[in-house]
Amino acid sequence: IAEYQHQFLDIWAVLDFYKVIKPCMRFIDTTHKVDPKWMGCFTQDIAITTKVYAAGVPVWLIHNTRLISLNMNIVKVV
Repeated sequence: IAEYQHQFLDIWAVLDFYKVIKPCMRFIDTTHKVDPKWMGCFTQDIAITTKVYAAGVPVWLIHNTRLISLNMNIVKVV
């Protein structure tokens, strides 16, 4: 049963990405409402961070603080 659940959730995530998230990533100047059912995205890429944040996906940027530009909007450092 656990393997079935795992596969089902993977498929659901891919469908959500292509049907909901990816279309929102086309316009990074518009920020969309966050869907609370999404776990979010962990990335080291600033471009991906910008796109998924604008699409309304929670995002965690894994990055050395020395390399983050001063004009980047950071909600909370953890």
